[in-house]
Amino acid sequence: MAGILTIIAPVFLAMMLGYGLGRRGLFDESVTPALMRYVMLIAVPCLLFHSIAVRPLPGGHEMLMVGGYYGTLALVYIASMFITRFTFGSNLAEQGVFALSVCFANGMFIGYPIIEGQFGVEGVRLYLMILAFHSLTLVTATTLVMERAKAGAVSPAMIRATAISVVSNPILMALGTALVWTGLEIPVPAWLDRLTGLFGASAAPVGLFAGGLSLAGVSIAGDLRPALTATALKLLGLPVAVYAMLHFVLDLPPLWVGVATVMAALPTGIIPYTIAARYQTAPRRTASTVLISTGLSAITLVVLLSLL
Repeated sequence: MAGILTIIAPVFLAMMLGYGLGRRGLFDESVTPALMRYVMLIAVPCLLFHSIAVRPLPGGHEMLMVGGYYGTLALVYIASMFITRFTFGSNLAEQGVFALSVCFANGMFIGYPIIEGQFGVEGVRLYLMILAFHSLTLVTATTLVMERAKAGAVSPAMIRATAISVVSNPILMALGTALVWTGLEIPVPAWLDRLTGLFGASAAPVGLFAGGLSLAGVSIAGDLRPALTATALKLLGLPVAVYAMLHFVLDLPPLWVGVATVMAALPTGIIPYTIAARYQTAPRRTASTVLISTGLSAITLVVLLSLL
């Protein structure tokens, strides 16, 4: 238990530091998006390349893990839309935001240091393979749902914009570059390995601090029933579903199952709130989900890691 607390405590303390300083107004509002851009445009792509380019190409079973994870995610996403529709009478846009809150994990900021501490280098490699498609799949699907709810149909312009965002996604570009590099068996120069390692090492601490700053700008408000339901599905329902799929159905190795299950058990990230605010669809409920799930995950993750 002491070892697990050693892994978990620094993660949440780093976020609490960002949150506390943000609440005191010691950082300008422009700091948070700037730090987020640095993490997503530079630090995370460097981390992906540094972790994958020097390893063998993923095998078929590893891609089966990724497919099993996202297949389960799709089922839970759809089920969540039905749950909020029939339980709370949510419209289509609210269903999309609710489902995203259930499925979108705080993967880079909270997840990476926990995976590294619990599962080591190989766990990080597997984790990054899953994480690389996280925003691509969930944000794209939710954006299409929101546009359908707003306009009654998905326009060709929206499809083009979505395709462009996919092609230009820096995380996917880094993943593709790393896979090509390792596939061609090109040695990574020492200077490049060192450079990407330096930037990659900053992804977790900067991301955690920035994540805390971003949470300082939201508060628990509105009808808490949907937020509590989404939190329960995120912290309990989704990890159980992922574990069942990868362990009982696909019979994958324990390390792979453990990495994917922890990924599924992470709290809701800030992206669902930004989308809810952009479309003016249940932003207070979504903010409540982010805050409540983040706070409770400090307990649920300790329990989960002790069971794996």
